[in-house]
Amino acid sequence: MSSLTHTVLSALSAFYAQSTPQPRFSTRSRTARRLVAADDHEAWLMAWLPGQSTELHDHGGDHLPAEAGFTVVSGRLREYTVVPGEFPGLSSHEVAEGESVSVSPRTIHAVRNDSTEPAVSVHVYAPKLVRMRSYLFDETGLSLGAIRRAGADW
Repeated sequence: MSSLTHTVLSALSAFYAQSTPQPRFSTRSRTARRLVAADDHEAWLMAWLPGQSTELHDHGGDHLPAEAGFTVVSGRLREYTVVPGEFPGLSSHEVAEGESVSVSPRTIHAVRNDSTEPAVSVHVYAPKLVRMRSYLFDETGLSLGAIRRAGADW
């Protein structure tokens, strides 16, 4: 497990957010550009047009889980988090411009631009992301959708 706590990661995302380069938007999907690749963490700049989102995912699962933090640089995003239980549910909250969020390594979540304006965010992970697992969520519950590997799938 990383020596950086998720509180430190959300503070790092806020620090990196102060000097982000110009984001690039795409009408196909949100864009991601690596800003920092340090020994103990990495930071990504993400640009979101209205309606763009991630899938429900974790940051590595049981194999090298990464803690994370993100800061909304401009616009606003909505984070959807799986609430575990016999019948899992989803909770959500809006993350406004200037706000930072920490994400534990066991969290399954999705991020979406539900607004009518573009949004930009900075995401920090420790350790670096090696893989992410995406999930399907419907009336039958939560199931594994795919496993994506760094360098091969993104």
